[in-house]
Amino acid sequence: MERDCDGELLLITSTVSTLATPSGESLVAKSTRLSTQGADQQVCRVILSQLTEGSSEKRNVAEALCVFQVKKLALGDQSVVADKAEKAAGAGKESPSSTAEMRRLQIFEGACKVIARHGFGNSTMREIAREAGLSVPLMYKYIKDKDDILYLIMTVNMQGMFTFFDSQEFSSGNADENLISAVDTYIDYIGENRKYINLVYSETRSLSAENRMKVFDTERDFMRRWQAIIDDGVDKGVFRPVNTELLSNFIYFLCTVWALRHWSIGHFPVAEVKTALHEFVLTGLMKVES
Repeated sequence: MERDCDGELLLITSTVSTLATPSGESLVAKSTRLSTQGADQQVCRVILSQLTEGSSEKRNVAEALCVFQVKKLALGDQSVVADKAEKAAGAGKESPSSTAEMRRLQIFEGACKVIARHGFGNSTMREIAREAGLSVPLMYKYIKDKDDILYLIMTVNMQGMFTFFDSQEFSSGNADENLISAVDTYIDYIGENRKYINLVYSETRSLSAENRMKVFDTERDFMRRWQAIIDDGVDKGVFRPVNTELLSNFIYFLCTVWALRHWSIGHFPVAEVKTALHEFVLTGLMKVES
């Protein structure tokens, strides 16, 4: 992430959630950028995982959400080491925008934990504020109401989904390879963010009509990415002529079943889930030569 920034990254805050008890094996870290490239404030989610004993499958043991401030360097400045003292001294002088983003991320983390425990309807603003480490009056400076908190959770999750998906290349290979790569990428994202995806699906109905339509519009934007892959395959004669808008929705939802039905199919290895999806999707799409 630092390579893409015009300056140095200064850690503002981080929160860590334990997902499972780690064993003595080494940890593997994988980060996902949640903020837009080039922004003055950068946010990333880091998943720590380990190989399951006696298996090639990985299990997630911890999740961290990190917020960085980008410190711009003067043109030609070579004294990065010398600047560290100044950076540390100014760490408490956050811009209003970075402070607001940091607070909203605190609210996001706190709200996810509370709503996951009690459901949206039974969660109180006081409990969310306490979990976020904020007072209720301070929290209301950064969100309007309870509906705004739910919309925040959904937009942060979907931004992460877009960033993760768009970090891959789905146009360099054959059409069927591109689609399989997209399926695998999304399944990997689901594996790391299942609790947020389930929360989004279970609580969308609780949003106001206006915010619900915003979420649906964002999902339609994501659908267009899948549709472009299928359109390319149809245009090149690899896939048979199909309603690509309809099929892109089907494939996207089939992948999301890995989160929504994990209670039922979670005992299957992720590699087997991916293979089953590959076969099911390509059987319906591939053009059969006469």
